[in-house]
Amino acid sequence: MPDFKSVVLTAALTLPSLALASQDFPQRYSTLGLEISYMDSGNSENKSSSVDDLSNYWSLGVNFTHQFNPNVSMLLQGGYAEPETRNTKVDTELWRGMLGGRLHPTHYRLGGWRPFAGAGYTYQNIDAGFTSKNEDLIYAEGGLQKMIAPRFLAEAGARGMLEVEDEFFDAQLFAGVHYMFGRKFRKAPSSREALDLSQISTPPADSDGDGVPDYRDKCPNTPTGALVDDDGCAKELTRDIKETLYVEFEHDKTMVRPEYFDDIGKLATILRQYPTSRILLEGHTDSTGPASYNQRLSKSRAGAVMKVLVDEYMINPDRIRTTGMGESQPIASNQTEAGRAQNRRVEAIVSGQYSEIIKKDQD
Repeated sequence: MPDFKSVVLTAALTLPSLALASQDFPQRYSTLGLEISYMDSGNSENKSSSVDDLSNYWSLGVNFTHQFNPNVSMLLQGGYAEPETRNTKVDTELWRGMLGGRLHPTHYRLGGWRPFAGAGYTYQNIDAGFTSKNEDLIYAEGGLQKMIAPRFLAEAGARGMLEVEDEFFDAQLFAGVHYMFGRKFRKAPSSREALDLSQISTPPADSDGDGVPDYRDKCPNTPTGALVDDDGCAKELTRDIKETLYVEFEHDKTMVRPEYFDDIGKLATILRQYPTSRILLEGHTDSTGPASYNQRLSKSRAGAVMKVLVDEYMINPDRIRTTGMGESQPIASNQTEAGRAQNRRVEAIVSGQYSEIIKKDQD
């Protein structure tokens, strides 16, 4: 059997190499993973048996988890360690089984990491060759999780374990990497209403256009031609700013073609005209290739249009939000080249509000 500490150290050195860009968690999923832990042991006051007096040790566990919804998950673990007795220096074998539940906040993140808290039951068997012991423990835990790739998450935390019979307390620090499968994401909207500038609301009618007598005019400096209320003050109308942009891309490309620069420039003009407006860039792909790759490709396309707005037209990046829709929202058939070309696109949506004084001659 290979040296246990070597296995643990090898796994610990492998963990950082998996770190990639942070991603969001699916709504539901299952995982299989490897956990490395360090146990502060030997806290039992009963020293009658050598297996009650273990030195601190490293442990390796295989985890299965299932996320039922964004807030609740379960943990099932099988663990193994080779601790040494503290006084007699006898090698032992420790087998551990663990079952518990976890709670996760929906939106709160700590530096991109999702916190969790959990509790559960642990059963472990310690075999020293000449003697053995079974233990029942309850534990509480807390930690952090982060998506490090579309199908991998990393976690780290601490557990406190209370042995039920002897009532001693051990502490455990752990870290692990999990492979994710059975992912379920939030469904994309089935349809989205087209933004239409023709639907901007109109001011209320003023059929006679008469002014307000001076003796009750509370706003004598009203601009000429403004529609006024009963107090002689100009009425204001809040209008919606709505504009759309459509940019197509070549197959498996993220470069914005020059023929779309003029349309992007017109959109930038509207953004400068209404400085409180915001823009959402939605990237899309055709169905060619894996869905996970298309998700990243669509996000990159939205980022390419954002770069043009920022670098070429000096739009503040804080006003721009990007998202990747992958292949989930085709607007044409993916069975033809022409249809796939239409699906390789970025759609831009400008939204916001501004106020203007209503004129008497407005309908």
